[in-house]
Amino acid sequence: MRRSLALLIVLVVVAAGCARSAATPGSGPAGVFDIGDGRQLFVQCQGTGSPTVFIIPGKGSYAEAWNYIVPWDDPIRTSPYDIILEAQLAPSPDAVQPAVAKTTRVCAYDRPNTRLDGNDRSTPGPQPHPVQQDVDDVVALINAADLSGPFVFAAHSYGGLVLDLLARTHPDLVAGIVMVDGVSEFLPRIGTPEQNSAWERDSAQPPEPGGEAVLVLEAIAAIQDATALPHVPAIVLSADKFAPPAALTSDSYTLAQIHEANDMLGAALGTSNIIAHGSGHNMMLYQPKFVADNIIGVVDQVRQAR
Repeated sequence: MRRSLALLIVLVVVAAGCARSAATPGSGPAGVFDIGDGRQLFVQCQGTGSPTVFIIPGKGSYAEAWNYIVPWDDPIRTSPYDIILEAQLAPSPDAVQPAVAKTTRVCAYDRPNTRLDGNDRSTPGPQPHPVQQDVDDVVALINAADLSGPFVFAAHSYGGLVLDLLARTHPDLVAGIVMVDGVSEFLPRIGTPEQNSAWERDSAQPPEPGGEAVLVLEAIAAIQDATALPHVPAIVLSADKFAPPAALTSDSYTLAQIHEANDMLGAALGTSNIIAHGSGHNMMLYQPKFVADNIIGVVDQVRQAR
């Protein structure tokens, strides 16, 4: 399989028979909400408290992934490479969403074409799609579910581009930012034309029939045309495991390039880029406590600022 950016296009899928089984909802909305034009989006909230944490999943991933972990005895943890597709994922109260829910309300949603089964799936849409649609959908969902902001947003992978544009265009909604190995707007500046072209090509292809596909370079252009990022408590988290050499090609980005781009993103946010040791790209599965602790750390900073 050809992968121009293996670390950023790995999918997280939870077995259909286990869907929703891991969640332990507390106070807050859960289910599908009408966002207009005959469309619905699924959101699930757990816990109580303020500010609310709002999770934006990565490409092809969805809310339930934040209720699962790679078990600590799973053999993939001993691999020097990110081989998440070989993991035996398990629901856990130590997963990121239930862990953060002990401190404050935390909500996660399904973008269209990410979860392909179930009665509570989000309404599918044409693919590939622009990042502006995802920003508009988050805003519409927040209003439809009557969620109170401003929010601490935690974004994974492609979700980082959604959050980047959201923060620039709706700063009133954003109290804090956590990038969980989120895609950095600076990556194309570091990449070669060949790498950037391959990334754009591969991201625009659904990983499976009916799956999600995105326009990454168009997203970055929209971000660059927007106003500056707001000055809010923030942190950038990066993985230190990369895909096996056999999964990479000559036009793949390198882990060093991704770290450099994330360093630049951290600087733009006025914060640091922290490496999660022993973690692959799907950090919420590899290192749930590390991710939850950093989210809670930003929540605490927002509370202190109040």
